[in-house]
Amino acid sequence: MSAPLRVLVVDDERLFAELMRVALGSAQDMQVVDVVHDVAGAVAATARLRPDVVLSDYHLPDGTGADVARSVRRAAPEASVLVLTGDPSSTVLADVARSGAVGHLTKSRGLDEVVAAVRVAATGEILFSPSELQRLLVAEPKDVVLDEPLTARELEVLRLLANGSSTSAASTLLGISTATLRAHVQAILRKLGAHSRLEAVAEAARLGLITLDMRARDRSPARGSALAEG
Repeated sequence: MSAPLRVLVVDDERLFAELMRVALGSAQDMQVVDVVHDVAGAVAATARLRPDVVLSDYHLPDGTGADVARSVRRAAPEASVLVLTGDPSSTVLADVARSGAVGHLTKSRGLDEVVAAVRVAATGEILFSPSELQRLLVAEPKDVVLDEPLTARELEVLRLLANGSSTSAASTLLGISTATLRAHVQAILRKLGAHSRLEAVAEAARLGLITLDMRARDRSPARGSALAEG
């Protein structure tokens, strides 16, 4: 039996944080290693406990969930950060996407959906709904030339990720192994200066390298988020 996922909960609403502790702790494959209530606590707990996933509220007393993601990627780059919000603005979504977090989830989701999202987050897959990604990708692109351009295959991989394909689905569609696809993803992250697949998609959209085909995303056999809306 594999070791349970180690989850750190970050939320300044004590009742909600305790609810997350109970819900996640009830899953047989998860262990809540701590509950903290601000960015500073999240950074300290991450360095001490090395969680697999950090589930963080966006609005915190001393910063944001995006700040948590930026700090965690420095302290424990192997950890995935999933950010929770109420009703996010485009500014919040862009901040989360470019922070290194793997995704975003609204607090209106059911507890079973949050548990499922934590499992997905642990794999590094993108957790953004189609409508949220669309709001990111309609931003005006910048005329920037990369120091090391993406190859044609890397652009194919990036477009599939943007349209919601999981690692296994994208590798099947391209006729390559999952190991080869992950190697392409690592090259994409390096060239774009990104720390997560979501951040890579957001940066590629900002540079005008990709657009989101909503129809393709709806047809995708395995969306980056099993919880995607619409």
